[in-house]
Amino acid sequence: MYNKSNGAIGILDFLRNSWFLIAFIAGVIYWAARQDSSWAELERTDHRLTALENRTTILETGIGQLQIKLDTIREDVALIKTAVIQ
Repeated sequence: MYNKSNGAIGILDFLRNSWFLIAFIAGVIYWAARQDSSWAELERTDHRLTALENRTTILETGIGQLQIKLDTIREDVALIKTAVIQ
């Protein structure tokens, strides 16, 4: 005959005998959760990197334009210097 105390003891015995399986499943769940959060961190890092690349491109373009202006001013100063010397 089946009674409640045998059922509860049976469940406790099962849990006691399969603790390694429970620990393994908990470890897998923990590992999966960590991988999921790492994926989100990688996406955030990728967005930051893209933003930095865009800013770098803008700065390089600005520096190039300044270099062209400086070259033009240098040429103008050289022409003025030549004209004054003559």
